[in-house]
Amino acid sequence: MTERPGATDGPPERINFFDGQLLGPDDFRAEQDYHRSMRYLHNRLLHGWGVAEGFAVTVDDGGVLVGPGVGIDSLGRELVLPDPAHLDLPPEAAVEEQTVWCVVATWEEVPSAPVAHDSGTEFSRWVERCALVIRPVGPDVAGPALVIATLVARAGNVAGVDTSRRRLLDVTPRK
Repeated sequence: MTERPGATDGPPERINFFDGQLLGPDDFRAEQDYHRSMRYLHNRLLHGWGVAEGFAVTVDDGGVLVGPGVGIDSLGRELVLPDPAHLDLPPEAAVEEQTVWCVVATWEEVPSAPVAHDSGTEFSRWVERCALVIRPVGPDVAGPALVIATLVARAGNVAGVDTSRRRLLDVTPRK
């Protein structure tokens, strides 16, 4: 799949199953990739990207608490945070002068469910999850990261939270 929003890798290609066909791991991966890429394309082109619901950000004991939420990144991947998550300010925020930071959500997949076999251990599942991080404001926030909030910090404490500039999806049903 491509890493460029709006771009495609050519026409969709899917597996054609038939009786007696010998299938291997590459075939099953291709089947999964087809459905994922079509879902991401659908999300990206028909819904856009941004916060669909939730992702409330509040000050919490030396950092912030991000509430559960759902969003879509600029590549069309779903960002699902099922439970609240606490993020500590980075050590660089412990300076006396005021600093500005972004809370961003990114998509990641993590291997899960290890299975032992003759050649060693393989993972039988992938968990697609929302990763949260606090980054300095700047050009490195570009790309598929979804900005959830901007923070103002002073002396290692959050002095302000601003969610007014985050991109929101319009998920209101049309009549």
